[in-house]
Amino acid sequence: MSNQQTNAFITGAIAAFGTTAVAFYILNKYNNNNNNNKSKPTRPPPPIRKNITGCVGNTPMVKLNPSHLGITDCLANIYAKLEFQNPGGSVKDRIAVSMIDEAERSGLITPGKTTLVEATSGNTGIAIAMVGAARGYKVVVAMPRLQAMLERYILIRSFGGQVLLSEPETKSQGFLDLAESYAKKHPNCYLMRQFTNDANPDAHYKATGPEIWEQMEQRVDAVVMGAGTGGTAVGVGRYMKEQNSNIKICVVEPTESRVMQGSVHRVHSIVGIGTGLHVPMLEGLDPGADFIPGKGRGIVDEFLSTDTPDSLDCSLLLATSHGLLVGPSTGAAVHAALELGRREDMRGKNIVVIAPSSGVRYLQHPMFKSLRREAFSALSVSAESSAVITKTVGSPETSSFNSLNKTDVVNRVEGCILALVRQLMDLPNIGLNDNLIDHGATSMTAMLLLGKLRSSLEGMLEGKELHGLKLAIVKERLWGTTRDLARGVVGVDEDCNLLPFSSFLEANILIEYCGG
Repeated sequence: MSNQQTNAFITGAIAAFGTTAVAFYILNKYNNNNNNNKSKPTRPPPPIRKNITGCVGNTPMVKLNPSHLGITDCLANIYAKLEFQNPGGSVKDRIAVSMIDEAERSGLITPGKTTLVEATSGNTGIAIAMVGAARGYKVVVAMPRLQAMLERYILIRSFGGQVLLSEPETKSQGFLDLAESYAKKHPNCYLMRQFTNDANPDAHYKATGPEIWEQMEQRVDAVVMGAGTGGTAVGVGRYMKEQNSNIKICVVEPTESRVMQGSVHRVHSIVGIGTGLHVPMLEGLDPGADFIPGKGRGIVDEFLSTDTPDSLDCSLLLATSHGLLVGPSTGAAVHAALELGRREDMRGKNIVVIAPSSGVRYLQHPMFKSLRREAFSALSVSAESSAVITKTVGSPETSSFNSLNKTDVVNRVEGCILALVRQLMDLPNIGLNDNLIDHGATSMTAMLLLGKLRSSLEGMLEGKELHGLKLAIVKERLWGTTRDLARGVVGVDEDCNLLPFSSFLEANILIEYCGG
């Protein structure tokens, strides 16, 4: 409205309605203009969901800085799709919802009646347990008995799931067989079968792929991801190829386990990928064909690889340089993407990396070993703290231990501790030279062992012998053998020589038990 039109309108309004109406009009106009100047939210807040499963998906995307990750000659732009921002902490939340939704639609499962059973190295188990808790299903998860599974075990149990453990030597086939066996023996069980369930890749075809395409404003040149079940690669890859057949789909394997490239499986520490199996969903991209070095498969254009040290270094660097606390497989995928981005044909191209899981659930992993040691040291009980046991240890010259046969004492302590370890870990055949951590020893094992140790030794050793023992256990000895642990308790080296210590050492031990 022009100034002349406005003046004419006001004059007419005064004539028709008087000054009161004009005042209201002017006040209204002022308030509207003032409201228009107020800042508005840059994006609408997310809607309220009826349960946690409605929060799965729509994860953020961030651009990475290769130079902060030690790569100064990366020619491509690297973006990370933060799948660990899903409510259960991993990309597996998507397939848990998808598989359960599809089974419900097909009438195969019913809340309150069906038990959901799955074999998993952890993340899918957590996701199914979370969705099961929200939807009213009992959940049973089979997973390997490994120290690296500690956080996953706790999380599954926290959601109310039951955990079955297979022995490490049976490898992937062990927990697959365990899940199958349980489902056959118990009524009303539904085996999820994530490795062959079509609802797995469909979750990524219908949601993850479209999200990436929209977030990147249709400017995607390559997508890099690891392969656990292969569902992400198949679903995202199929969607991307439909949008632009030139988009490069890359799947990452551990260098130690390049089975998709025709090599053999060797041990590695990139948890979540590289199981040593020919993943059925990737096998199905070209059924019956051999896996050959340098050859892709179906929609997968190339199999990339990165070794354990580089992958773990990259995971830790993502935390300190980008604030992204991620797991080992994310480190592997990002490192592989950075190497891909160094190629001349990728100059100026956009590479999207799937970051599948949070580093929070890998705190028992070797990549955090130095930080665990630092934390144990920093958080150990100080002299000022309340202590359950306070003991002053005398000098070697005055200790009655000097008058004993040291080897005999060590042997007796070994026998005592071995009996306790076998009882606490429910491993009747574990030996003195078996590595405890490989058989499932945890911090809880250490705490329970410490609680039983003094009374057990008092029942075996009497008087002067007991006073000569140093009962301050070095936690790190638990991660060795039972024999190492016994020597640490007695305070001798491999030759049964007394280790040096202060004449006025005070050992304060606080024993806490948190139930369960």
